[in-house]
Amino acid sequence: MLTQDELLVQVRDALHHLYDYSYLERHPLALGLWPEVAGGGPSRAQRFNRLLLESIEELNPPGAPSKDAPRARYYSLLVYRYVEERTLPDIMRELGYSRSEFFRDQRQAIALLASLLREKLPQGNSSFPQSLPSAQPGDVLHAEAERVLHQRETVDATQVIQGALEVVGQLAGQHDVTVECDLTCGLPSVYGSRTLLRQVLIKTLSSMITQPGVRQVRIRMRQTGHTVAAELSTRLSTPDHQADVVTGHPAPDLASACQLVEMMGGHWQGLDARPEECVCRFDLPVASERVLLVVDDNEAIIRAFRGYLVDYHYRVVGAITGAEAVQIARELQPAAITLDVMMPSQDGWEILQALKKDPVTQPIPVIICSVLEDSEVAHSLGAAAYLPKPVMETDLLAALRRLLDAS
Repeated sequence: MLTQDELLVQVRDALHHLYDYSYLERHPLALGLWPEVAGGGPSRAQRFNRLLLESIEELNPPGAPSKDAPRARYYSLLVYRYVEERTLPDIMRELGYSRSEFFRDQRQAIALLASLLREKLPQGNSSFPQSLPSAQPGDVLHAEAERVLHQRETVDATQVIQGALEVVGQLAGQHDVTVECDLTCGLPSVYGSRTLLRQVLIKTLSSMITQPGVRQVRIRMRQTGHTVAAELSTRLSTPDHQADVVTGHPAPDLASACQLVEMMGGHWQGLDARPEECVCRFDLPVASERVLLVVDDNEAIIRAFRGYLVDYHYRVVGAITGAEAVQIARELQPAAITLDVMMPSQDGWEILQALKKDPVTQPIPVIICSVLEDSEVAHSLGAAAYLPKPVMETDLLAALRRLLDAS
C-alpha cells in the first residue's frame, strides 16, 4: 500500500509530465492502474492523462463560486500550472499570489488531488511500483531549487565562499591542488539563496579541482555596479594540455551551476576553456534595496508591480499624478521609473518631458508602459525602454536588469 507521502510524490511527478506520454506510459501509478493494456485501445499513458485531467475537473466546485474560495483556487492553480502550462508570473498575477503563497497553495492543491486519486486506486495496491521513471536532471534540479527559492534572502558572499572552501579543502588536498581566494575588501552581500550559492561554488570548485593537470584553482570576486562578479579559474601544470574549447556556454559538468545562477537572478557569463587555463564567470545581484517609482493613475497597476517585485529586493513607490511623480523622483532618486501614458490632466509624455528637463531627475531611467504603440516617441523624448501593456512580470524584470545591471 502506498503511503500518503509516496502517493503525493508520484502525483506531483505525473503532473510535471502531464503531456509527456512516453514518460506517463511507464509511470508507477499508470502501471499499477493498468498493468495490461489490450491493443487497439487507448494506451496506458492516454488513460492516465485522461484520469489526471478528469480528477482535476472534479475539484471544480459546482455553481461557479467565487474564485477566492480555497477549493476553487486550488482548481484554478492546477489548471493554469499543469493543464494550460502557464508561466508562474502569469499565474501569480491572475490569482493574486505572492511567491510563497503560490507554492503553499500548490502543495495543498496537489495533496487534495492525491486524495481524490487514492479513492480510484484498486484496493490492495501493494504491487504498485514505488520508484519513479528516470527524469531529466535539469527538471529535478529546477524543482528542488524552486522549493529552496521560496524565500529569497540577503547572503553574505564572503561567508559562503569560506564555507565552500572548507567543503572542497580535503578534495583539493587529495588532488594536490592549491586553492587561492581573492575577494574585494568589504564585498557586498548578494541577493538570492545561501544554499544555492553554496552549491554553485562547491560544484564549480570541485569540477575544476578534479580536472586533469590542474595544480591551482583561484576564486575572485569583485563588485561591479549593482552586481557581484565571480571568476573561478584554473592553472594547468602542462601548457600543452588540450582542453575542450567552449565559448559562451557552460561545459556539461557545470550545467547545474549555470542553472542555479540564473534561477537566483544572476547571469552566467560562460566557461572559457583554453589549453593553458579554464575560466568560469558569473554575476549575482547585490543585495541593496532599489526603489522603483511606478507612475500610473490605476492603483491596481502599482499593486501588481509591487507583487511582481516582492521577491526581487525592490521597494515600489506609487504616484498617480504628474506633480506627485516629479516630487517623489526628486526626493527619493529612485533607481528607475515606470510611466503610464494615458494619464488624466497631464499625460505621460508631459511627465517624461518634465523629468528630463529637471537636472535632478534627468539621469533616472524611465520605462514607458503603454497600450499605445509609441516606442519611437518614447525614445525620442529620452525614455530608456518601452513596454507594451499589459506588462508581464518577466518583461519588467528583464527591462530593469538590462537598465540597472549595466549601470
